[in-house]
Amino acid sequence: MKDIEIYFLVINFFIGFFSDIILNYLTHAPSNYVKPLSSLKPYFSNKSVMKAAIYAGITVIIIVAMITHTFKLFYQKPLPTTVNEYLVFLMITFAYGYICDIIINRCNIFPLLKKYYNELGEGLWGGLAILFSVVISLIIIYLY
Repeated sequence: MKDIEIYFLVINFFIGFFSDIILNYLTHAPSNYVKPLSSLKPYFSNKSVMKAAIYAGITVIIIVAMITHTFKLFYQKPLPTTVNEYLVFLMITFAYGYICDIIINRCNIFPLLKKYYNELGEGLWGGLAILFSVVISLIIIYLY
């Protein structure tokens, strides 16, 4: 594994970690704008903020590692450098996030997320969450 790939995974871990902390806070916020997030209360009420955030970061790392390895199979490098490669990388990212979200639900990996999946569905939000993390990570990598 190259240094850039490890750096990319670490950045994604922290984005997943801090995003989960924000999501935990919003879940308990008394606002109508975040009312759909109330379905996450059983999940967050069962564990500490740090424990939930670590689980999120680990989940993100596993999925992003699969994405970079898949991309490497086709391009012999872990991260994109051209516009076409970015498009492919982001499509792979959304697809893996979508599929992994379905797997997480159907395999009951986080049982206390059942209410969330029943209310908001599976796939889309997982795909968008991983896409968010990867896009922010790519921006950070290429700015520095």
